[in-house]
Amino acid sequence: MSQLRCLLVGFAACFLVAFASERAVAADASPTPEPVPEQEYLHFGNMGGLLPSLDLGDIKDSESPGAKASLKYCGQCHNHPGPGMHTHEEWNQVFWRMMWRMQIMRAQFKNFLVPHYGESQIMFAYFVANSLKSIKANEVPMQEAGAVDFVKICNQCHQLPSPAQHEVKDWREVVQRMKNHMKSMGRVYPTQEESDRIIAFLKSQSGKK
Repeated sequence: MSQLRCLLVGFAACFLVAFASERAVAADASPTPEPVPEQEYLHFGNMGGLLPSLDLGDIKDSESPGAKASLKYCGQCHNHPGPGMHTHEEWNQVFWRMMWRMQIMRAQFKNFLVPHYGESQIMFAYFVANSLKSIKANEVPMQEAGAVDFVKICNQCHQLPSPAQHEVKDWREVVQRMKNHMKSMGRVYPTQEESDRIIAFLKSQSGKK
């Protein structure tokens, strides 16, 4: 009886070894999934082009250390964010949230670049110095021509910009650039007549010559 038991145990052991070997061969024979290229995070970060693209000439103080650092680091995941996208208060939240996300990306992608603390301070100062100067809707003189168009159109992507944000001579170019951004982002953009009224309103309220 003991001999029979030994034979059964031996048979079971052989069966288990053979089964394990077969599973190992099958696993080795299965196709190895290709690693995801590290540049793929560019596609995820852009989120379908959520951030509008900016020409270098449209980037405020593009030769400053803060602008160069932001081009180097922020451009890894999405188009370069214009400082005028957010107010000072908003950047205080958005910027540091992005720094946290960079740390997460660095843990996943070995070639992902993360600014050191000094660089992040320079970048933050750059965004704050060139941030959006906004006004509240109840501060807009709605009786003025173009004010209704201004409120309706210009707060789709950010807070209402203060007319003092730019000089009189610059508002036409700025509005046209914003109009192009609205088109690229699928937002409602103004007709030429609405654009002209908005420009005239901003110029009249700018206070800069």
